[in-house]
Amino acid sequence: MKRIRTLQGLEYEKMRLRLRRLEQEKSIRQDWNDLKLSVAGRLLLQKTFDQATSEKSTAPGWVTTLLQVGTAALGEKLGQLTGQKIENTLNQALRLALHTWTKKRKS
Repeated sequence: MKRIRTLQGLEYEKMRLRLRRLEQEKSIRQDWNDLKLSVAGRLLLQKTFDQATSEKSTAPGWVTTLLQVGTAALGEKLGQLTGQKIENTLNQALRLALHTWTKKRKS
């Protein structure tokens, strides 16, 4: 590891480590959310299929079930898109803050 000799170098390393930690936390959070969504989606489909194929279900039950599955899938997709937009906005703000900080540091 490179020796840090100045206060600015220490501040820069501190900011770099903070950014790295945030990126790793984001990656872990994304992996966890993907896992939860895949398991939840699979369980929802299994439950819906079980309900639809039970002896008690009638024709309107099939329509209702299909609407529920479609609505759940649409909601999940909209949630993912919204999450990506928020994440991109936060990443841009963080990059801008880091860029501004490094410019001030060089001045």
